[in-house]
Amino acid sequence: MIRLLIADDEKLEREALADMVSRRFEHEVVLELAENGRKAADTAVLWGADLILMDIEMPGTNGMDAAEQIRKRDAQVVIMFITNMAHYAIKGYEVGALDFVLKPIQYLNFANKMDRAMQLVENRGSKPVMIQTGTGVKKIDSRDIFYVEIQNHVLRYHTKQGNFEVRGSLKNVEEELPKGLFAKCSNWCLVGLTHVAEIKDDTVIVEGDELQISRRSKKNFMTALIRSVGRS
Repeated sequence: MIRLLIADDEKLEREALADMVSRRFEHEVVLELAENGRKAADTAVLWGADLILMDIEMPGTNGMDAAEQIRKRDAQVVIMFITNMAHYAIKGYEVGALDFVLKPIQYLNFANKMDRAMQLVENRGSKPVMIQTGTGVKKIDSRDIFYVEIQNHVLRYHTKQGNFEVRGSLKNVEEELPKGLFAKCSNWCLVGLTHVAEIKDDTVIVEGDELQISRRSKKNFMTALIRSVGRS
């Protein structure tokens, strides 16, 4: 699922944008709303937003300043500005904005730009994963995740940055990670397919670790592995 943040100080505008997004991408996005630039900047980083639709004219921290703050901590998130101020375009590109949508919003124009933004997010092949640790929040690039296993409702992430444990659901993890780049080798283990080194009978070798492939999962896992070749 793509994490989409909508930031606008006008409640009706936020709800209208959320409605348009939900109509077109109901099963592809999870939404979060922010009523000002400060909350948008904090939410974007802590939540790990993939795509941000942001108004510019907001009290306090405006959308442009919020985008600058976000860019200092996240160079990958896709930003689109929603505004009635066309003269902001040049400054917007300085913070790496993908596009502008002018108010009042025309649905077909908005839908076309959203299609482009969504495709860009999906094609990145990577998205940040926010892991709640005992001392705070750890941001991990999904490409750096070797595999995730679960035991007694405790998830263990095996990554380039080390191992991290957190309570959660493997199903939720699977939904958050990029489609086509991860697959279950069993009901308790989700594997980053680009890190698979070898398959031995009913075992998959990932970064030197031997993981059991269950009989029930083997067909789907092997199909996903074959399809992943060339996508990384």
